[in-house]
Amino acid sequence: MQVVIADDHEVVRIGLRTILEHCGEGYKVVGEASTGRELLKLLASTPCDLVIVDFLMPGEDETAHALDGIALLHELRRVHPKLPIVVLTMMRNSAIFRTMYQEGVDAVVEKARVVEELLMAMRTVRAGRTYVSKQMGEHLVDGQAIRSQTVKASPALSTREVEVVRMFAQGHSITEIASLTHRSVKTISRQKRSAMEKLGLSSDGQLFEYARTHGLAG
Repeated sequence: MQVVIADDHEVVRIGLRTILEHCGEGYKVVGEASTGRELLKLLASTPCDLVIVDFLMPGEDETAHALDGIALLHELRRVHPKLPIVVLTMMRNSAIFRTMYQEGVDAVVEKARVVEELLMAMRTVRAGRTYVSKQMGEHLVDGQAIRSQTVKASPALSTREVEVVRMFAQGHSITEIASLTHRSVKTISRQKRSAMEKLGLSSDGQLFEYARTHGLAG
């Protein structure tokens, strides 16, 4: 099985490559990327059977808005609708976690448990099932039912709501976010307010703390 790895830390990519190519299960790493845009460019010219992607990869050019998180997963699924996607993350927030599955990912593995769970996750995906990291999936059901369950679960943040929360936590004003995303100030304000309502937050301070705690402020 040919695999592409995307992570903004070289040491992580080296570790993943080592795990895959020395496990004896026929994996071959055919490409690596350190940013979301680099990953999309790589996939356009490099055939593969599965992609492993870090959820947050802020290592873009300083003049460009990073393409990672939910926005990257959305674009990956749009351009490569059948490509199996394994997400690595340090977050444990249920709303964002459910949104990952709504975007069509096939597995989510906690970064701290990669050594124990990555190969298990990939075997599960190869068998046509959805995998949830044990420490993160206690509130979800097993297998393919995860994606249908998310519809009935508490509201998940939309792709654009996650983007707004992250940029706000990075210090951008509503006006700046509107300019960077080419949306109106009114739209950005509405998306920020909607995200806060879904998360049960009542102040900008709480929103910033939420983003910092769940890895969205980096």
